Amino acid sequence: MKRVLTLVSALLVGACGTNRTEIPPELLGDSTGKSAGCTTPDYPAGPYGDDAGALAENRCFRGFRAPQTTPHDAAALEDISLGSFYDPTGETHELVLLNTAAVWCSVCKSEHKTLPDRYAELAPRGLVILSALFQNGQGGPAQLSDLTTWVETFNVPFPMVLDPDYQLGDYASAETAPLNLVIDARTMRILAKFIGNQSEPLWTTIEDELARREASE
Repeated sequence: MKRVLTLVSALLVGACGTNRTEIPPELLGDSTGKSAGCTTPDYPAGPYGDDAGALAENRCFRGFRAPQTTPHDAAALEDISLGSFYDPTGETHELVLLNTAAVWCSVCKSEHKTLPDRYAELAPRGLVILSALFQNGQGGPAQLSDLTTWVETFNVPFPMVLDPDYQLGDYASAETAPLNLVIDARTMRILAKFIGNQSEPLWTTIEDELARREASE
């Protein structure tokens, strides 16, 4: 319910008296969870929550898994789920940073200028990033053209998806973007939640957690 109300409110603000922007079905994740890109049979069972300590619910989106090496068109869109980053053994990664962005959000733009470098620095230590673009410059649902412009502007090297129906509104309202969830890849439990411009505590938390895990090996 929270997500629905947040999205409706954002659309009303962005519409300014015009008709609601329709979301093309091909931009929506597979809500049935039956597609190959969304199926995670062993994903931890709920109950799920929206704050630190809770299990993050699996979500499915449409986007580019490797934006730097694939075309930025509708044919290249694929289903990408949060569950695809579940790694119970920690074999490939330890932490998932689930990030949101909106075209109108100046903090999001500043953040994405540095995210590629942060990713290059910390991916070898076990960090993966999944970022979701949820609104355009007018506060309406993000479209494929918005995603294409975003990944090309910031040369995004990690999976980047669309969230036009704002599934991640369950965690934070649209106007407080960006949202950053630090998730334990072994359990999919939320370790920390940051809303708005909180770059310093976000990266301190990630680096400290990675260091703690390295020390325990």
